[in-house]
Amino acid sequence: MADLDTPWLRRHRPSPGAGARIICFGPAGASANLFRGWAVRVSADVEVLSVAYPGRERRFEEPAIEEMETLAGAVADVLASRLRIPTVLFGHSMGASVAFEVTRRLEAGGSGRPVGLVLSGRQSPALQRERPSDAADYDDRRIIEHLRELGGTPPEMLEDPDFRELVLPAFRTDFRLVGRYLPELEPMIDTPLSVVLGDRDPGVPVADADRWREVARRFAGIRTFPGEHFYLLDQEEEVVSHVVDFLTARRAEAWSRSPVS
Repeated sequence: MADLDTPWLRRHRPSPGAGARIICFGPAGASANLFRGWAVRVSADVEVLSVAYPGRERRFEEPAIEEMETLAGAVADVLASRLRIPTVLFGHSMGASVAFEVTRRLEAGGSGRPVGLVLSGRQSPALQRERPSDAADYDDRRIIEHLRELGGTPPEMLEDPDFRELVLPAFRTDFRLVGRYLPELEPMIDTPLSVVLGDRDPGVPVADADRWREVARRFAGIRTFPGEHFYLLDQEEEVVSHVVDFLTARRAEAWSRSPVS
């Protein structure tokens, strides 16, 4: 089945007549299928899509993208004409940075923007600038070590040579992208922003979450969930509920501002 006539978006369940949409951006090395469970946790009125990065899965033969400017620009171009219904962007970890930069470009483009943005498991731009990542320099051993530290991948899979051969190309690409990315603090975004994270995430301090307000004019607050970096796997139902509630509120807000015919 075609995914909105573009390889960049994966539809997990047909939702004919959906009146709202959630578009998900995955973390480094992730498959678009990470969010397929979300599609069965929302009503028929909400469609769930995932961004499919090139260089993996169905897009394995396409060149991978190692620069944030290029990746965010390409996704923004795809989404600009596909925001005719109220849409919230959700990004986790690396995907949070991509979703944030895509939102900036959509706002600047003026042809369409999301009604809300939910960013998960990512340090604030201010902290990223204060403590720049060295992930671009990671060799395979350090990548595997980092994945062990974050959790989310069964240890026995990380020890499997076949599994490593399968997943490491995507992780190499994404770690180079993350390591080369240094977010600017301007321009601030106007899109309402909700920040979510695990309360025991080893790389994302809970105290830092509030600093996302430094880049968002409409900061909608912070929600913590039990867990570490990949808390959203164990807390999927609760996370989806939060995102849907946020979408519902932003959708109502958009309707209230619409001119009465």
